[in-house]
Amino acid sequence: MKKILFTCVLILAASLAMGQNIPGNLTLKQLDGTEVLMKDVLKDDVVIVSFWATWCKPCQSELDALYDIEEMWKDKVRIITVSTDDSRATAKVRSLVKGKRWPYEVLLDQNKVLFKALNLTSIPFVMIIKNGETIYTHTGYTPGNERLVVQEALNLLEK
Repeated sequence: MKKILFTCVLILAASLAMGQNIPGNLTLKQLDGTEVLMKDVLKDDVVIVSFWATWCKPCQSELDALYDIEEMWKDKVRIITVSTDDSRATAKVRSLVKGKRWPYEVLLDQNKVLFKALNLTSIPFVMIIKNGETIYTHTGYTPGNERLVVQEALNLLEK
């Protein structure tokens, strides 16, 4: 009985996660302060979006791991990171990204507008979006997950 209940909860959670499409009319800032519409950011076929914060060690571990396998996704899939740090931490975000030499497009969700629009509750949170539709979501980080996410995005490109 517990297994059936657990399975039902997982199916419900997965179906809710799949319904989390990023609203195209939301505006976020890039590290240089330029505002961008999410519909323009997500214009490519397949995009990986990773929500993170400077204080979140699992988030940094995941982004470091994605950087380590850059040859697997470079020039094939775009990875966009969305910092959920508030406006007081913008300098820290810039410094961390520059220091780690992460090659990702970085957006700032300083008021957590996008975070709230998606009803997110924790980070790290990763989404794969194809043609504006959420295809895959994942919360938390376990070493090795980065390869699975990238492979899933690459598979979507082939379809």
